[in-house]
Amino acid sequence: MSTLSLIVSLVSLVLATAMAIVVARMRREEQQRSAARVAALSRMSAADFLSEAEPTTTAGPAGLASADLHDTGSLFATPATEASWGPRLTIAAAIVATLAVAGSIAASRGSDRVTAAPDGSSVPLELVALTHQGDGPVLTVSGRVRNPAGAPAITSPTVTVFVFGPDGAFLTSGRALLDMPTLAAGAESAFAVSIPVNGTVARYRVSFRDSGNHPVAHRDRRAGAPLARNE
Repeated sequence: MSTLSLIVSLVSLVLATAMAIVVARMRREEQQRSAARVAALSRMSAADFLSEAEPTTTAGPAGLASADLHDTGSLFATPATEASWGPRLTIAAAIVATLAVAGSIAASRGSDRVTAAPDGSSVPLELVALTHQGDGPVLTVSGRVRNPAGAPAITSPTVTVFVFGPDGAFLTSGRALLDMPTLAAGAESAFAVSIPVNGTVARYRVSFRDSGNHPVAHRDRRAGAPLARNE
């Protein structure tokens, strides 16, 4: 795992821990406030019961006693319930932790993609010669490739040849190491790939890879064919 991924993971862990502590503290404070409200209401109810005088009753139309009810609504009304922040903070902490983990995974994958790129990808190889020869069912493709001056050295470089038929269909492929085990800056190396072919060959294509099997771009430097290749 790269340094960036490790830093993101540590930050995510610290953030999740901090949110858990905040949630626990908020829940504890909410419970304390709730207990205080219950105790205060209990004291107020007891004081009101002891201090209030017996309500005056009057005879109603049907001869039943009725009390003065103009203040009873406040006694039996359901008190407004305050929104509890505990569950909300728990959900927020879970979301933050999830996003942090996702960011860590994305950073790790992005770092892997960056490190997987070949060192010489910014400086394409130069294909200076390419030829082929058929010997019965075997096609031999040979040539020379140069690593430009100032480019990083490429260890264990390989060349792959893809063979296609007249209809453009892929027939087969072959692979071989370059003659030079390490292609230093400014150096050239010959290569040759022999491929058994069953069918008619219409065209072929070459590509290069480094020791980690990563594609290495190349530029066709043969006379009359200045084409860039990234295969």
